[in-house]
Amino acid sequence: MCGRFTLRTPTPVLAKTFRVETMPELQARYNIAPTQGVGVIRPLKSPSEKRPAAESQREFALLRWGLIPSWAKDAKIGSRMINARSETAATKPSFRSAFRKRRCMVIADGYYEWEKVGTKRLPFHIQMKSGQPFAMAGLWEVWKGDEKTPGPVHSCTVLTTDSNELTLELHDRMPVILAEEHWDRWLDPELNEPDPLLPLMVPYSSDEMKMAEVSTFVNNARNEGPECLEEERRLF
Repeated sequence: MCGRFTLRTPTPVLAKTFRVETMPELQARYNIAPTQGVGVIRPLKSPSEKRPAAESQREFALLRWGLIPSWAKDAKIGSRMINARSETAATKPSFRSAFRKRRCMVIADGYYEWEKVGTKRLPFHIQMKSGQPFAMAGLWEVWKGDEKTPGPVHSCTVLTTDSNELTLELHDRMPVILAEEHWDRWLDPELNEPDPLLPLMVPYSSDEMKMAEVSTFVNNARNEGPECLEEERRLF
């Protein structure tokens, strides 16, 4: 699964990596948690308006993490929908419309997973060996809002798949991390059927990733800052 992640990469690098023309200046984040705003890349709002090939066909947006279906009665359901299983997202009522029409890439440069040892939860930070940002397959939705949460609310979820060899010792699920050569296919607004997309829903190669045990400071979702990534050095 993916329940917390990081995005510390400078904004100009993100804009160049994900090929978007404009992005607001983003503050470095070390402990992004559900219901908070997360950065996503998605197709332009008017995909029918063809733009010159030299211009970006993508836009950056900040969405609430935890998908709220359009038919939801309140926003609370979103806290239970931070992740969606890639094997069933195309058919499950909460996600199937978004899978066909509203796909996005949730951008990150690392994510956390925990190992339970007795009563302790030991956090690990998982990232690319290169340190480069990456794209997690996501879906987004629009909810009209209510009296407690005025709308419209744009929210998203992160798709998950089986863990790779590196992360399996921590959890049997991991986010779907899209290889760069698959970004255009995932974001293609002309693709409305799941069959061409399902082959992308596979574990990312362990050979390109690394992980390190970090401080339990990150366990509290209210904590933020570089202290979250201080590597833990246990004495045996």
